[in-house]
Amino acid sequence: MKQLKMLRPSAPVAPRALPEGYRIVAYSGADGEVDEWGAIVAQGLVRVEDNAAAFEKYILRWRDLRPEEDLFFVVDPDGKRVATIVGLRYAEGHGYIHMVGSLPECRGKGIGHAMLAHALAHIESLGVTHTVLTTDDFRLPAIKQYLDAGFLPVLRHDPDSDMTARWDKVLEELHYPQVEYLPE
Repeated sequence: MKQLKMLRPSAPVAPRALPEGYRIVAYSGADGEVDEWGAIVAQGLVRVEDNAAAFEKYILRWRDLRPEEDLFFVVDPDGKRVATIVGLRYAEGHGYIHMVGSLPECRGKGIGHAMLAHALAHIESLGVTHTVLTTDDFRLPAIKQYLDAGFLPVLRHDPDSDMTARWDKVLEELHYPQVEYLPE
């Protein structure tokens, strides 16, 4: 079964504030940074047994992804990286949101909204026509965040499932008003 896909047409991005003391920083390659990234994405995003190997697979092997420009962290008041997102421009001006994750103890504080707004503003500054992402049906808080940011559901061709029924169920579970579904 394919992941859900969402698309956001290019549009201005309203900044979102982080909680006091938190800040967004770009990946710098500093010692320990890949391990902190691995600890974040291992919290329900991907299975990580080796941080360096996972970073290689999910970040460094992506064509057009420049970690120092496209990979961001939210840092807490103690200097610990607690959330991460990639916002990149690829192939002919399309944007992509990738590897969005946070530590469980910082969820529900608005960090994801602020981080997504930051990544979208970065992508928009690169002159994209639209931004896409993929996600799983069960990631309801993330999907709500994406819908709130202007992403629309895409009805992907998937012979293993009915995309319309899947999206209908997600919106119902979120108590979200009906939105436009885009054809793939």
